[in-house]
Amino acid sequence: MNENLLDVLLYLFENFSLTEAEHAANVRDDLGDAGFFPDEIDDAFAWIRATQPEGQALALSPSADAIRVYAEHETRVLDAECRGYIARLEQCGVLSATAREIVIDRLMALAEDESEGAEIEQLKWVVMMVLSSGGEDQAYAHMESLIHAESPGASH
Repeated sequence: MNENLLDVLLYLFENFSLTEAEHAANVRDDLGDAGFFPDEIDDAFAWIRATQPEGQALALSPSADAIRVYAEHETRVLDAECRGYIARLEQCGVLSATAREIVIDRLMALAEDESEGAEIEQLKWVVMMVLSSGGEDQAYAHMESLIHAESPGASH
């Protein structure tokens, strides 16, 4: 995974609203002050723009009952654990079929090469960023509660 890009994205996600970050004049300055380089900042904003449904060029919106078959290059980046987690998020209503495609696309965009796989924690962050950027507040809250429930110190 492109760790530099992921670091910028996580910094933005934790400190700003992703949908408003690009339009705020001081965000780029803040990122520069935090030690990020201009090309990393540009890449992060391009990545964020592509998380929004209007930034995606899906030929057709997938139906809710569609079964996702992964391409070979996707399986090299998204191992069985990641693919299973994505399916679980769909089944429990966190990800719509369209959001699933955006998550997969954004994970593939983070992969520097296809031999480098995504980790489950990276997947969770990407899901949170996609839901946040897409304005899916209820799904975001559901994902947040799932993450807290999965934490080692979570009470049951």
